[in-house]
Amino acid sequence: MSRAFVSASYGHRVALAPALAAIRAALIAAGWTPCIFVEAYIFAPSDQRAMMEAMQAELRASNLLVAEVTHKAIGVGVEAGYAAALGLPIVAVRHADAEPSTTVGGLAARTVVYREPGDLERDLAQAVRDLFGE
Repeated sequence: MSRAFVSASYGHRVALAPALAAIRAALIAAGWTPCIFVEAYIFAPSDQRAMMEAMQAELRASNLLVAEVTHKAIGVGVEAGYAAALGLPIVAVRHADAEPSTTVGGLAARTVVYREPGDLERDLAQAVRDLFGE
């Protein structure tokens, strides 16, 4: 089974909950196993080395990065850069009212712009099918 690392702003994870649920649903429906990093792990501020080691291990075990870039976040940019260095395809997703991320957008194989979680679920599933021929 293919595995997707989902990157999102830790500080905005509560506000992003509907979008993260839609991302999870789209990936599972497409036969993928999602790893939503901000939900799967909790780190104390002093655990920065453990956090980065976990992120790197999860990305190395993945076939795809889905980067939720509605809110600018340094961590999402770091994860996208690491995924690009590993040669992983990147799908950037953002709400239609958010400014595009030039950094992640410049690395992304596809970008999904959504208004509602239902749009995101449908369009992300299609983007994954387009990228992987599934």
